[in-house]
Amino acid sequence: MNNSKSFDSHNGALLPHLRRAWRPCGKALSAVFLLLGVSASGLAAGTTQQQIEQALEQQMQQLMAHMAKQRGWQNSQVQLQHELPGVLPAQVCAQPLLVKRTGDDPSPLARQRFVLSCADAPGWKVNVSSQATVFVPVVFSRVVLERGQSITAGDAQVQAVNIAKVSRGYFNGVEQVVGLSAKRRVREGQLLSPALLTGRVLVKRGQQVVIQASQDGIQAKAVGEALGNGQLGEVIRVRNLSSEKVIEGKVIEAGVVSSTFR
Repeated sequence: MNNSKSFDSHNGALLPHLRRAWRPCGKALSAVFLLLGVSASGLAAGTTQQQIEQALEQQMQQLMAHMAKQRGWQNSQVQLQHELPGVLPAQVCAQPLLVKRTGDDPSPLARQRFVLSCADAPGWKVNVSSQATVFVPVVFSRVVLERGQSITAGDAQVQAVNIAKVSRGYFNGVEQVVGLSAKRRVREGQLLSPALLTGRVLVKRGQQVVIQASQDGIQAKAVGEALGNGQLGEVIRVRNLSSEKVIEGKVIEAGVVSSTFR
């Protein structure tokens, strides 16, 4: 028996369709419990299937919330798909179900296997499994980015993706990539991973910059033109616009490089 369920974390209500998903809140439980009490109150008119599914959903909710806290997932959405045996106990358990996790895969993103039992009904035992699919908003390039290009808010967009398919790291929000620059050419629609981007560009090629120079206590300033992009602490070539001499300068802040007299 294959059943898909979704959660809304705001009220804990069971939602009717897989397309709506439970959103884990920021505060997650500090531990994953192998035994979980699920109240049978109000289920007398229901079925064992409903009771089992509620127990599974609460257990998986704990696992996912704990994982979201560990991995820093923001605004994640979780979809659950349960597999129950074709034949279930005929009677609803009058006591909270005991839920024991039996799978040995440590990742909650893998299929989780459980044994559910009823404390006051010997022989009331069910083997079930549940699969979670987690969607997390990540940043993609909206346009083609050339090598060294500084990213603006209009160059990126956020899309929700199955986090199990994202293996090289990601950014959650556009604001996290604004000001960073591409290490190499990036395709339109490509996921922006940390490996593709480098630090914030403080000096851009062709930009006028202030050259600060000092030697033996003597300080001077001049206006120059950057001949390359530069991040904080990076050494770039700069043309002094007064002398036309090309020097090397270290980027110390936005639009400012430092050099020594030569």
